[in-house]
Amino acid sequence: MCVELFSLRDKVALVTGAGKGLGKSMALTLSESGAHVAVVSRTLSDVEATAREIQENGAKSLPMSVDVTKQEDVIRMVEKVLSEFKTIDILVNNVGTFVGGECLAFSLEDWHKILEINLTSVYLCSKFVGKHMVEKQRGKIINISAALGAFGVRESSAYCASKGGVIQLTRALAIEWAKYNINVNSIAPYATETDMTRIMLEDEKIRTAIISKIPMKRIGKPADLSGIIVFLASKASDYITGQVIFVDGGFSVQ
Repeated sequence: MCVELFSLRDKVALVTGAGKGLGKSMALTLSESGAHVAVVSRTLSDVEATAREIQENGAKSLPMSVDVTKQEDVIRMVEKVLSEFKTIDILVNNVGTFVGGECLAFSLEDWHKILEINLTSVYLCSKFVGKHMVEKQRGKIINISAALGAFGVRESSAYCASKGGVIQLTRALAIEWAKYNINVNSIAPYATETDMTRIMLEDEKIRTAIISKIPMKRIGKPADLSGIIVFLASKASDYITGQVIFVDGGFSVQ
């Protein structure tokens, strides 16, 4: 019974930003738990590589090149996944980016870029996948925010604002869609080692400063999200919605 609660056998998941890093790791984890996974990125070759690994796990996969900040691309994406798999049971809004800098010197162009990629993409994908989930009266939406969406840090105003927006959008949609049996939750990592963060973390001063704020005294790894992504995608979390789960080695409790 307990094992069955966490099974994703023959479920269909859609993961954005699945070509590298956290997105790829989560897509592979979902497939290892039995789900078929549509994988999305702007770079087709990246998600094609992810799709091949998913297929090696015995699951089906659909790689797509999509700009999830554009409504027409998102609509096309959802239509293609539904045409291929007939349903979408799980949506993981993972795509994201980081541009740092002091607020006074930060350009409006970079502000809009951060908000579009980190927040608008979550709104658009949730809206158009959510429409399908409302029709079938069930679904799981998992938004990847960040610990910095709840805790401020210098030279990251746009990033903090965008990830804070993801947290608040998660809560609002959880309330709005609870009556349709749709669970909407957020995972908030901190300082996880990926392709996007690797250059920064190679700076020993920065790495040491970050680790000094983490009670568990290590940088996170994509695999640290594996358990929570399966939990939130499965029946085991059916009575959990609107929550932000920090995967941060204890950073958020200091």
